[in-house]
Amino acid sequence: MVTVALDLDPEKARPWIEAAAPTHPSLIDSAHLTNELFGFNNVPMAVWIDETGMLVRPAESASIQSRDTTSPIPDELPDRVKELMSEARRIPDIAEQYRNAIVDWIDNGADSQFALTPDEVVAQSAPRDRGHAEAAANFELGQHLFHTVGKQAAIPFWRAAHALDPANWTYKRQAWTLETTADGQPSDMFQPPTEVYEGNWLDDVRASGGGENYIRKPGFVR
Repeated sequence: MVTVALDLDPEKARPWIEAAAPTHPSLIDSAHLTNELFGFNNVPMAVWIDETGMLVRPAESASIQSRDTTSPIPDELPDRVKELMSEARRIPDIAEQYRNAIVDWIDNGADSQFALTPDEVVAQSAPRDRGHAEAAANFELGQHLFHTVGKQAAIPFWRAAHALDPANWTYKRQAWTLETTADGQPSDMFQPPTEVYEGNWLDDVRASGGGENYIRKPGFVR
């Protein structure tokens, strides 16, 4: 198993990579190339690749640890935070089914019921149209300008990427986090509304149909 962090700033992922070393191989994708190559549009997602280098499952949500969806949400939290936590609890919990599928593949290899043929992988892969390609180009231009000129130069291209591929949460969350993370904090999980980008996590999730539609569920999850 290899994990890949998608972040323009490699230092953001360093604490987890160092904690996993030396037994677990961890990489950093600062250009979001795995979006283009495999179709990742959220985290965590995964593809399965067998010993011959063949894809046997396409990009799909890959949570393996169940979330707490039953504990009461503290009433003293701001209303916006309570709404966000409530929406997040609607995200399907696939952890047990996905973990069991991985174990079955490890035990049975090509004979696993979860290992797909090449035609099945293609059929279950998300389509890639011109909008996706243009979104990837705009995001790539934005990340180049972010590193060479500065954040303000990148913003128009990232806004374009968000509009062209609205279901790509890695593009959105990368830009939102850079805009809303407080000084001295490693990240911002709430991504509130700002004047810089047209969207934010809570409003965009609701616009897409709610937390139920936030992830790309594996085909074997019902």
